[in-house]
Amino acid sequence: MVFLTRAQILRLCLFCQAACVLLRLSFMKHGMRLGDYLDLEWFLEKDRTSEPLEVLDRDRKIGLAATAESVAPALHAAYWLAFRRRADDKGLPSGSLRSILFMLRLALGLGGIVAGVSLTRALLLYSGVEPVNVSVFLLLAVFPQVGFIIFAAGLMAFRGLRKIELGIPLRPLFNLFWSRPGSLSPQAGFARSLFLRRGWPARMLGWEGLRLAHLGGFCLALGSLAGLVVSVAVTDLAFGWQSTLQVGAQGMHSLVGALSLPWSWLPAQWGLTPTLAQIEGSRIILKDGMGALANADLVAWWPFLCMCLLVYALLPRLLLLASAHWMLRRVERGFVHPDLSRIVDRMRAPLLGSARTAEAPSAPLPLKAAREAPMALSVTEPGALVGCALLLPPELADRIEAGRLSELTRRVCGYPDPRMLPFSLDPENVRQALAQCSGFEWIGGHERFVVLVEAWQPPIRENLLALTLLGQEPGRSLVLVLCGRPGGGNWLTAPTAAEREVWADAVGQLAPLRVDIFGADL
Repeated sequence: MVFLTRAQILRLCLFCQAACVLLRLSFMKHGMRLGDYLDLEWFLEKDRTSEPLEVLDRDRKIGLAATAESVAPALHAAYWLAFRRRADDKGLPSGSLRSILFMLRLALGLGGIVAGVSLTRALLLYSGVEPVNVSVFLLLAVFPQVGFIIFAAGLMAFRGLRKIELGIPLRPLFNLFWSRPGSLSPQAGFARSLFLRRGWPARMLGWEGLRLAHLGGFCLALGSLAGLVVSVAVTDLAFGWQSTLQVGAQGMHSLVGALSLPWSWLPAQWGLTPTLAQIEGSRIILKDGMGALANADLVAWWPFLCMCLLVYALLPRLLLLASAHWMLRRVERGFVHPDLSRIVDRMRAPLLGSARTAEAPSAPLPLKAAREAPMALSVTEPGALVGCALLLPPELADRIEAGRLSELTRRVCGYPDPRMLPFSLDPENVRQALAQCSGFEWIGGHERFVVLVEAWQPPIRENLLALTLLGQEPGRSLVLVLCGRPGGGNWLTAPTAAEREVWADAVGQLAPLRVDIFGADL
C-alpha cells in the first residue's frame, strides 16, 4: 500500500485543480457561446458603474493569477471570465439561460414524443371491422412532416446563401412578453436589451431557436415511429387502402415504388415494400367488406409505413438538427468580442498603481517576449515600441510637465512615457492623429489611446464624433481623462461631479463603444 505525505497530497490537489481549470478553458478557446457572451456583457455592464482604478487593479490581479497557474496567453480572456464567474456565481444570465433552454428542450422533447405517439395511435384505431387506411396515414402522419422539413431546409439554405437574416423567431411576441414593466429580474432585463438589438446575440438566439424547433420535430417523428412499432408489436392490426377515384392497384403500386425508392436497394426478402399482388389484395371495397381479404396482404403494409416515417421524417429531422447545431457552433466560433483584447491588455499591463494607497506598484508580468516589456519611450525616437498615445489639447501640451503626463498614462492604462499627440478633439484632427500613429509598433500589438479633455467645457457633437472615430477600430483601448478648471498652476485638477456626469452621459450615448473615464486627479 502506498501512503502519500501531506505535502504530496497538497501538490496533487493543486495539480487537479489547475487541470480542471485548463479543461474548462479549453472548451472556450475556439469560440464564445451564447452564455459566455451574456456573462461577459453582464460583467462589463457592472464595470461601467465601478471605479475605473478598481477595475484596473482587479484585472491586473487576475492576470497575475493566470500567469501563476501557467495559463496559455491565448486562454487569458477565458480565464478572466471563469475567474469572474467564480467570484460572482449567483444570478448570472448564463444560469438563467441554461434553465430556460433546459425547460424548453424538456417540453419540446416530451411534447413531441407524446404528440407523435398520440397521432399514430389515433390513426391506428382498429376495431376489426375496417382496416387502417394507409392513404390517410400517409396524408396525416408522413406528408405534413415532409412539408415542414422542406420548408426548414429551404430556410437554412437561403440563410447559408445570405439571402435572409436569421434573427429571433416570433420577435413581436418576444418583445411583448419581455417589455412588461415590473416583471423583469435584472438578468432578464439585461438579456432583453441585448436580444432585441440586431447583432450577434440575436443571431445566436435565432440559431438556438431553430435548433429547438428541429428538436421538437425530431421527437415528433420519433414518437410517431415508436407508436407505430409498439402498436404493431402489441396489437393485431390490419392495413388496407381505398379511393373513390378510379385508381387501380397498378397506380397505387407506382406511388409505393416512388416512395420506397430510397430503400429499394435493400433485399426484397425483408418485405419493406408491398408487392403488386399484396397491394391488390389489400384494397378495401366497402360493399365486399374484409371477408375476401387475405391476412398476409393486410399486414404487408406496416414495414413500408415504418420506413416512410424513418426516411422521410426521422432521418431528415436528425440531419437538420445536426446542421442547426453545426451552424450555431460556426457562428460562435466566428464571433470575437471586441472587448476581449481590452480585457487581456489590462491583465498584462506591466505597470499599475492606485493613487488612493501608498502601496508600491505591482511587479511587472513576466511577459514571454522581451519586446513586450515596458520601456521608456522618447517622443522623438523613431521605431521605438509604443505603449500608449496621449491625445491632448495643444494649449495644454506645453503647460503640463512630461513627468506628470507619464504618471497619468501609467495609472490609467499601465504604460508610462506616452507618444504625445497635440490635437484638438474633433474628427479632422483625430484623422490626422490616426494617420500619424499608423506606423507605430505597439507593445503587445494592442493600440491604446488616452484622451485628455477639459471637462469644464461641455461635450459638443464634434467631440463625440471624434471619440467614435477614435474608438471604432475593434480591439482598441480608449481612455478618457477629465480635468477640471486649472488652479494654482495645476492643470490636472479634479472635475466636479456635475462635469463628470455630463461627460459620462454624453459618452454613454456612444454605446456599444466602450470608453473608460477617469478623473485627472489620480
